[in-house]
Amino acid sequence: MKKGVKLLTISAAIALFSVATGTIATSVVDASTSEESKQEAKTDEKASIRISKAGYVFRLNHDATISLKAHQAAHLPKAEVEKLVNDQVLFKVDQVSSLRNGVQVHIVDQTGQAKGWVNIVSDLYNVNAQKKSLKKLIKAELKVMDYCDIMQMKSAKKQLKKVTKLADQVKNPKERAIAKTSVKELKKWMGQLEYKDIPALLIGLYPRY
Repeated sequence: MKKGVKLLTISAAIALFSVATGTIATSVVDASTSEESKQEAKTDEKASIRISKAGYVFRLNHDATISLKAHQAAHLPKAEVEKLVNDQVLFKVDQVSSLRNGVQVHIVDQTGQAKGWVNIVSDLYNVNAQKKSLKKLIKAELKVMDYCDIMQMKSAKKQLKKVTKLADQVKNPKERAIAKTSVKELKKWMGQLEYKDIPALLIGLYPRY
C-alpha cells in the first residue's frame, strides 16, 4: 500500500472511531489546545501580586464564564456560575495570564472551593467601586483612560492631577488608601496601556463599551 493511501486510511479509521466514541477527537483537540497555551500564554507575576493585594473584593458579572484552564474553551456549567453570581460570592485574583486573544485572571473564593479563569475585562467587577466616596475618583480616573485611548496624553496627564487631588479628599482612611493605591496603579497603566495593568478598582469598568 502506498504511504499516502495508508495515512488516509488511518485518518479515516480514527475519524469513524471518534464519531462512535466521542473520545479520541476530544483528546486530540485538548492536547493541541493545551500545547498552544503552554507555548503562548504568559503569567505576569508582577500583575498577579499587585491585583492579589486587593483581596476578596471581586464578584462575577451575570454573564460571566469561568474556564477550567486559562485560555481554553472548557468551562463550568452555567447553572454553577449563576449560583455563584446570585450568592454574591467574593473572589480574589491570584494569577494573571496573557495570551494574544486577551487577558484572563484566576479567581478563588475564600473557601478555596470555587475557582477558575475569567476574562479580566468582561467577567468580574470590584465591589469597592460601588462605594459612594469613590465615585468621583473613579469617574475622573476613567476619563484619564479615555484620553489615553485616543492618545491625548497631555490631556490625560492634566486630568491625572485632578485624580490625585480627589484621592486626597477621600475622608475615610481605609477608602482613601484604596483611592491612593488606585491612582498609583493608574500611573503604571498609563506607561503600559495594557489590560493586565488595569487598576484593581477599575476592573469591570474599563474599557467602556
